[in-house]
Amino acid sequence: MKPPVIETFLLKLDDSLRWTGIPTRVSAQMSGAPIERKHRPLRWIPIWPVAFSCALFILSLTLPFALDLVELASALVAIVMAMAPVIHMQGPLGRPSYEDDEREAALRKDSFLFCFGLLACLNCLGQPFLVILAVLQHWHAAKSVVVAISALMLNVTLFQNLPTLYASWNLQALPKE
Repeated sequence: MKPPVIETFLLKLDDSLRWTGIPTRVSAQMSGAPIERKHRPLRWIPIWPVAFSCALFILSLTLPFALDLVELASALVAIVMAMAPVIHMQGPLGRPSYEDDEREAALRKDSFLFCFGLLACLNCLGQPFLVILAVLQHWHAAKSVVVAISALMLNVTLFQNLPTLYASWNLQALPKE
């Protein structure tokens, strides 16, 4: 006897759903199997790029005669900034936001709001301070450009590493069962 058309259609739909892998993920979560989590808190690693960028910014402000040293340091910071996406992907915010549960979504929101708030305060206070400093100390164009580039590198480094750093320090460990 030939199966009805509706049953074959439903079997094809079931097969197409199994192809996505969703049923196995749901059954693994419902069975209580331990979920493998490759994203872990990175509490100290994101501090290094921020420290290098801050050192470059302070170096560009304090040593106007060391332009070659600042260029070398900016190359090092650029290399360190290239590692920031790797740091972000290994951290607690490394997976896509659509996979977040409520706790992780709140952590992601809080970490980005902290990052944006801190960057807004630093830029709103720091840029007028740098303009006043440039006028009072009679900076040449080369020094102004070096300070602006180092400030931009500091902003980019903070934007890339602060959310991961904030989320890592606020992420509470789940109890081991």
